[in-house]
Amino acid sequence: MKLKKQFTEGYVNKGKIMDQTIHTQPDMTMSIRDLLDRHSRGLPLTTNERKGEYFDTEIPRFDDITDMLQYKQELMDKNKSINKLIKDEKKAAAAAKENLKEKQDLQTSDKNETLVN
Repeated sequence: MKLKKQFTEGYVNKGKIMDQTIHTQPDMTMSIRDLLDRHSRGLPLTTNERKGEYFDTEIPRFDDITDMLQYKQELMDKNKSINKLIKDEKKAAAAAKENLKEKQDLQTSDKNETLVN
């Protein structure tokens, strides 16, 4: 296997093909003074600043593995209680649906009896 190097005969460098799209707009420049001033005051640099979304739960940092295991156990317990709550709500919804169906059946049967008599 022969390696091609810069000084090998017949070496042709094709180079990197650059993208020709332009993302800047006229008069978008800022002076170094403005950039440093904004940075020191904590102001955005007129760019889209992306911030992550953090929800209600805080993600802790652990110094000890036992703390991590304890936190894991707390999360598992929380997961079990939430799953139990969901299961109970599903049972309650199914019971309410069944109760509603029975009421509708009674109403239609009462109507049918009055029509027959």
